[in-house]
Amino acid sequence: MKPQTDLSLWSIIERWQRRLERQGMSPASADRAVSLAVRQLVTASAK
Repeated sequence: MKPQTDLSLWSIIERWQRRLERQGMSPASADRAVSLAVRQLVTASAK
């Protein structure tokens, strides 16, 4: 049986940050990029 994937928002954000780091982005830059993207999504959905 396949293990269940955690689809919580926190888990998705952490995986996203790790993926950016694997692609060569520094941890601080990945944190900043993800936080800006999340802020844009929240702002766009509030309009």
